[in-house]
Amino acid sequence: MEFAGKEYIYLSKLKKNKIKKLQKSEEENKEEAPKIEEDRKIKEDQKIKEEPEKENEKDDMKEVIDHEEISQKLEKYISKKRERKNSGSDMDHSDDACLSVCSAGFDKDLEDNDDEKVSVDKDAPPIPEKKGQIFRKEIDTNICQIRYDKLDKLSDNLVLKTYKCKKCQAYLNKHSNLVESKEKDKFDWKCEFCSEMNEGLVINKKDIPINDAVDNCLEQPLEMEKKTVEDNDSSLIFCFDISGSMCQSYDVGKELKDKFNKIRGIKRKVHLFNENYDDDNIDFTNFDFNQDNASYLSRLDLVKLSIEENINSLLKKSPNVKVGIVSFGSQIEVKGDCLSNIMIIKEKDMNNESKIKSIGEENTNLVKAPIKNSSKKILESLLATEENGSTALGPAISLSLSLLKKAKIGSRIFLCTDGMSNLGVGDISSDREEAKKFYSRIGDEAKQKGIVINLITFEDSESEIEILMSMVQKSGGEIIRVNPHAILDGFNDLLENEAIASEVEVRMNLNKCMTFRDQEEKDMTNDGSSISKKIGNVTKETETYYELKFKKAHKLSEMKDINFDELKSLVFQCEIIYKKKDGGKYLKIISRNMKVSDNKEEIEKQANFEIVSTMEIQKSAKLAGAGLFREAQAQAHITRKYLFMNSLKNHNSRETYELFNNNMNSFNNNMGNLHREQLRSIPMSLFENKNQYNNNLNNNNFNNNILNNNYSSSNRSDLINEQIFSLSNTSNNRQITNFQRTKKK
Repeated sequence: MEFAGKEYIYLSKLKKNKIKKLQKSEEENKEEAPKIEEDRKIKEDQKIKEEPEKENEKDDMKEVIDHEEISQKLEKYISKKRERKNSGSDMDHSDDACLSVCSAGFDKDLEDNDDEKVSVDKDAPPIPEKKGQIFRKEIDTNICQIRYDKLDKLSDNLVLKTYKCKKCQAYLNKHSNLVESKEKDKFDWKCEFCSEMNEGLVINKKDIPINDAVDNCLEQPLEMEKKTVEDNDSSLIFCFDISGSMCQSYDVGKELKDKFNKIRGIKRKVHLFNENYDDDNIDFTNFDFNQDNASYLSRLDLVKLSIEENINSLLKKSPNVKVGIVSFGSQIEVKGDCLSNIMIIKEKDMNNESKIKSIGEENTNLVKAPIKNSSKKILESLLATEENGSTALGPAISLSLSLLKKAKIGSRIFLCTDGMSNLGVGDISSDREEAKKFYSRIGDEAKQKGIVINLITFEDSESEIEILMSMVQKSGGEIIRVNPHAILDGFNDLLENEAIASEVEVRMNLNKCMTFRDQEEKDMTNDGSSISKKIGNVTKETETYYELKFKKAHKLSEMKDINFDELKSLVFQCEIIYKKKDGGKYLKIISRNMKVSDNKEEIEKQANFEIVSTMEIQKSAKLAGAGLFREAQAQAHITRKYLFMNSLKNHNSRETYELFNNNMNSFNNNMGNLHREQLRSIPMSLFENKNQYNNNLNNNNFNNNILNNNYSSSNRSDLINEQIFSLSNTSNNRQITNFQRTKKK
């Protein structure tokens, strides 16, 4: 658990002053209240005495009182409305985290300062000129980053029992103030999160946390798994497309072709000219290797090359990993670890999902040999694989998942394709909605089993990523659209990004004076000071971000037990429940004591802006994924503005600013074009006349439901869908890697 402010949480002077004013005003009102009430009663008594005691005059008096009651109700209603507004998700004007940007500047690239507009389709209907809308967003260094790459190792402080606050359910931690009670072995604990007094707790002193991070075992690992806990013997299936389109070739250049020949070896060279060669009886003495001097490779060659390089890498790093291969075209060939007979699923069974699953579950033994024993046979089998037929992607991924029924948590499937699924279950070409449901179910099943599904496809192919996204996202995997020249980098990234744990649930606890920015209310408890989320499977690259903020000034003014002028520190806590590869279930509790400061400039001088940048990239992409393209652009531009201002003050943050631009330039342009297409997709029938239509095009606040209903994500290209997905799930390490590769180019 790391913070963008490093050791500091920022509390603005503006908010502190507002709290003072509200508390002072409240005190003054309390002092004045008795006198006002007394004056009101005197006036009312005097008025009643002066009026004759007639029935009709009593009615008149009732009418006057009723008017007064109505006035009071109206005032109460306005007060409540104002309170609802203050407690909502609108900007907090008692803080200084707010920055603004005008939508008229969204058409400019993030790095450009000229007024050149993004190119649009010349044949498209014209969009009326807009003056632009002002977008306001909150951004500061109060951001928490949670990483999961250390979950496979328990901390030194393993406690047998944990203790919770009876009110807010936060855990006793290193920073808790325990006071021994009069009774032996009992303690009193005033919770540092909600201020609840927990009295008479029976606590074993050995279980009092002494470190920021503590672990607790909730369910013991399986006995059979304990011996191999330190050894990676999970399973990995390469499920790849061999349909006709995989024969498309690219001029990949001499460097990659030489690497291809080096990995494949002399046997590959001979195989090009003699499919029936016998390597024991061939004389290589006078063989002309220059016959293979063309630098063209097919998509299937590139996939096989990448798999071979991954297998060679696994042999060195994880020789006990169980590797299997599944290829799909018009039929599915399950070669598994290539030490058994090939199993073939023919076209007639492709639409029977339950039969496909049964076949897989009955043949889990096809993927049981460690790579150190099976690598030679797998490489030989890859050598003989050729392109053919259609794209039975749905049946193949269902079968691959079923083959891993008995596999360890954290096992993976690498699904590689260059086309749209068009045969059997999950056939996108015949029924998109049913296909969506199918791949969503596959994602749920993978998540439940602790299996991660990664998708690799080619930049110049259309694989309907929008349909496959839910499967990959639910399983905790990644989507990579590779350039043929960089396919090895893409595969290597995925291989290095190992699955760490499954069934991951995260809860974060804040002090009662703080809450979360831009989070769904259904996930929050304790008046917004705690949040819980189910993450599912996590890998080394998985990161979760939370924006933190102090609550509205009027709420803080009511917290009499906190003196915000003297507030020096606050405790933050993250709880992670997860399953390890050994089958055991664990709880990790991380607590941090952070200093509170109102010196924004000093905090920003030493802040980690990489955390700010990564979180804001994820945030922008998630807005785009929801169809809020204008909001996504606004978020990106405001972040750029914030990072740029800090890069001027602090040279160390200059690279972060460049890194952000590198990741977001094309995203910004794409969102601008998508917004135009989105507006054009609104049917004229929704409006009374053309003027109303044009007026609504000018209005960026136009009903988002209408926009989204008339512009489905299927209208977006694979390029943009993959970009949105990748940026939504990006990690800081992956950003830096992409940046370095771009600079090399």
